[in-house]
Amino acid sequence: MKNKLYFITPSYNASTHLPDLYESLCEQTDKNWQWIILNDMSLDNTFDVAKDIEQKDPLKRITVINHSEKKYALKGIYDQLQNLKNSTDPKNTIIAIVDGDDSLCNECTVDIILNNYNKDNDLDALWTAHSWDINSQNISNSMPEKINPYHFPWVSSHLKTFRLSTFLKIKEDNFKDLNGQWFVRGYDQVLYLPILHIAKNRKYVDDICYLYRINSNSILHREDGERKQLNAVKLIRSRGYIK
Repeated sequence: MKNKLYFITPSYNASTHLPDLYESLCEQTDKNWQWIILNDMSLDNTFDVAKDIEQKDPLKRITVINHSEKKYALKGIYDQLQNLKNSTDPKNTIIAIVDGDDSLCNECTVDIILNNYNKDNDLDALWTAHSWDINSQNISNSMPEKINPYHFPWVSSHLKTFRLSTFLKIKEDNFKDLNGQWFVRGYDQVLYLPILHIAKNRKYVDDICYLYRINSNSILHREDGERKQLNAVKLIRSRGYIK
């Protein structure tokens, strides 16, 4: 059975950029994708914009989830993946995370992802190079095969993809802090480090597939968020993988 690709987009006040993300998805040469938009109690018209995109997509590939309680990105993604396991074959379900204020920047992204997973049934995680909107910087890179990802610099920033079956093996405690609360900052590393840790095979593709809009938040908001994010990352890296 061929793999099926689901893009999952946690969104908060992302109405400005969601149309650009949709356009970048529509430009893909491979149309075999689904898109799930998670509206996390946005204060703008993100939900209306998302529903409009859902309704106008001619292939009906889009689902909008409107949270009635604040979940933040990590918990929202986790809950959606738990729902997907009941309606898909987890082994053949590939997940790709794209934030609501970012977009794809390579029309062959879906091809690249699916071709790699289809060729290797043991491939559990794949990430790509990306570009910042301010200076084209890319911090994603390859990772040694035998290295513990918790002890290696963060090189798996964007685009993060993984098999749903791999994710479902991970104990929920890996996504919570010492008080048993879901992490609300640093979700990219909190989510992906345990996946990389248990992956039988992980792969980096140096094609630039993802546009990261670092300027989508104000400087003050970003600096405050980065401080909290660093604290979360320090905790999960020092704690390591929870079996």
